[in-house]
Amino acid sequence: MKNCKIFIFILIASLLLIGCTTVEKHNCEDFISDWIVEKDGLCGETIKRKKICTKCEKTLEKETVVKEHEMLEGIIQELTCTQDGIIQYTCALCGVVENKTTPATGHNFIEEEVQELTCTQDGIIRTTCEYCGQSEVKRTKAEGHDYTETVLQELSCTKDGVIRYECNTCGQIKGETTPATGHITGDANILRAPSDTLLGHRTFSCANCNEDLGSQYYVDNGYFKNGKLKVVGPDLVNERGEKVQLYGLSTHGLQWFGRYANFNTIAAIQEGFGNNIIRFAFYTDENGYCDGNEAKKKQMLADLMEGIDAATKLGLYVIVDWHMVGAENVADKNPLTYMAQSKEFFSFISNHYKDQDNILYEIMNEPNGSTTWADCKKYAETIIPCIRKNTDAIVLVGNPKWTADLTSVMNDPLVGFKNIMYTYHFYAADHTNTSQVVKAYDSGFPVFISEFGFMLSSGDGDISESSGNNWKTVLDTRNISYVAWNISNSKGSASIFKYNSGNMTSVEDSNLKVWGVYLKNWYREKSGLNNLSFE
Repeated sequence: MKNCKIFIFILIASLLLIGCTTVEKHNCEDFISDWIVEKDGLCGETIKRKKICTKCEKTLEKETVVKEHEMLEGIIQELTCTQDGIIQYTCALCGVVENKTTPATGHNFIEEEVQELTCTQDGIIRTTCEYCGQSEVKRTKAEGHDYTETVLQELSCTKDGVIRYECNTCGQIKGETTPATGHITGDANILRAPSDTLLGHRTFSCANCNEDLGSQYYVDNGYFKNGKLKVVGPDLVNERGEKVQLYGLSTHGLQWFGRYANFNTIAAIQEGFGNNIIRFAFYTDENGYCDGNEAKKKQMLADLMEGIDAATKLGLYVIVDWHMVGAENVADKNPLTYMAQSKEFFSFISNHYKDQDNILYEIMNEPNGSTTWADCKKYAETIIPCIRKNTDAIVLVGNPKWTADLTSVMNDPLVGFKNIMYTYHFYAADHTNTSQVVKAYDSGFPVFISEFGFMLSSGDGDISESSGNNWKTVLDTRNISYVAWNISNSKGSASIFKYNSGNMTSVEDSNLKVWGVYLKNWYREKSGLNNLSFE
């Protein structure tokens, strides 16, 4: 009981004591000043702020963040496959600037095959970037076929060569056929030389395969007997200084009738007619050597050279005739028209055959129209030196009025050249007057009849035997050489083979026109063929 009273006493005393000593309580937030900032901050910085209680002067502190940047975005450099992207950020509140770089992504190309690579076709691949669309093309060059060849049939004179090609890469197979070369006639094998009573007999074989190509009976009246010719006064003389008369035939234009310039045809005519010379008409115009295409030019030259080679093996003399005439091209009436081509041609052909002494060069066929002898002379003075660089062979020179104006030549002949002769052309049905030829020869001018016929000058019409026989007498009594027009199967009466005859080696009367039979009989008698026996 006593203890209880003591406890109560103490409790009351404590309460009285507390009431006397406790300060009046308050909330500082109710008596605080505004926040005091020690320093300003930029956007995004953390700063300290404080307040002081005006009641008890207690300081309250607080950290706070200034308002975040309000960044505005601007592109300085576009991001591409090959270029970095740069973006600039600027704070609208504080103006602070920041740049952000994004590395270039690089192209991401996707390939597309546009064209497949093969042996003969280039391969083409196009690559396109899927990001920017840039396109590139890569080409791989075709390397061609890698063929292995197998010979199925050997090429020979009579058999085509056949070769099989197979590509090791793509497997393509092709065949190639090379036409048989045909026999190349070699030099003659003389079985018997001609004599005063017997014909000569010779055989020919292929120079490649040695196959027998047949035999020929012949009279010895050409190059093998007379050798290299030269001009002495008005005459042709052989290597022994004896007078020689040449008589033969001219081909028609090689651009049309080049097929006759072959060994078998030339040999058949020589054996049947007994001629000792042949003339190859090398047309400049009418789709000829100067106005034709390159293929025609090449073919004409090949035919000419084949004919020269064949005639040479047979012992014939040869005239290479630059056959300008002006039938279609008026300008071709004058030899000066194609003088550049003529220089090139005669330089080439005389160089190629510089070691052969059986060739004569006729540098202009039939100048006509307004062409003067001064034109012809100027041309001759240019072309003859081209030939003389290679050979001193005989050169035949034409003249105006279709090579029928020897009067102009005699009044102003060429000077300073040796081994030249002046040509004259006649067709007996039109040209009955022989006086120019007689006067020229009798005056010492060397004349060569490089083209003639006994019909009209058009190359057609009947044969005028009376006028023709008069010409024969004039020419033969003066040892003047002559060449008849023409070896072909053309329509006119001046061709020796019947029109459209496909037989180029038969000189039987049945395959010849009247002119062919006439010439054959004339030349056979002149050469002595009719008086010589085979055995």
